[in-house]
Amino acid sequence: MSLVEEKVCIVTGGAAGVGAGIVKTLLWENARFVAFLDIAEREGSFLEAELFAKFGALRAKFIKCDISDEEQLGAAFRQVFDKYRRLDIVVNNAAVLSADDHAYKKIVDVNFSATVNSTLNALDIMGVDKGGKGGTVVNVSTLLALRPKPSLPVYSATKIAVLQFSNSIGAEFYYSKSQVRVLTVCLGPTDTAILQKPNISNLDKDFTQNQTTQAPVRQRVESAVNGIIEVINKGESSSTWMIANDKPAVNITQNILGGFQTMTDSLGLTLDK
Repeated sequence: MSLVEEKVCIVTGGAAGVGAGIVKTLLWENARFVAFLDIAEREGSFLEAELFAKFGALRAKFIKCDISDEEQLGAAFRQVFDKYRRLDIVVNNAAVLSADDHAYKKIVDVNFSATVNSTLNALDIMGVDKGGKGGTVVNVSTLLALRPKPSLPVYSATKIAVLQFSNSIGAEFYYSKSQVRVLTVCLGPTDTAILQKPNISNLDKDFTQNQTTQAPVRQRVESAVNGIIEVINKGESSSTWMIANDKPAVNITQNILGGFQTMTDSLGLTLDK
């Protein structure tokens, strides 16, 4: 049985692109209810109407929310919990991508601070140590967390921060208390509107440099979504997964840990367990 079945879910950045795909697939996987948060009111309302027609009015709800606003995000979580008295799955998918470094505050606020805030809200509701029943948080990063792009320093930094935060707060020290899995997904370039902006037109070139295969640069939204659902169903807390080039999700946790171990060994340092 899918771990999604009968679960109450929240998806940020859920009005379009990968987020909308996650919302739809969670419902197809028989989630009990999916709330999707987004600032894009027009797209969110259209998707809500589409979901009502397919699944009924009680299975999904669009909540207009600027997730970088702590009060709005907290209110959205309370709205879901007050209605269903539970929360099982949170997917932090929302992100801002810009080559304009002067927009750094918004990029940091949406990509990293909101992910931290949403994760902590989820832990407060779902954590066994807080009276909850456990659950799952998926934080969406990108391959730029593994190979930063010089022309996107702020964006790359936020995605590295998401990876480090998620791996740390999903570690056994926390998981043993909360029973909330925190998983990280690093997406390769995916064919969504975020990659259509002129100021990031060279993003594909950076990903294809030194590649020895002819794999497609941008993967289909369906591939990213299916990979995320796969990770929800089988990922261990604090694990990191790569979803790229229209291929199934790959567990790269040991690669991440091995890389840090090599660095600390070379410096004569010791990593705390």
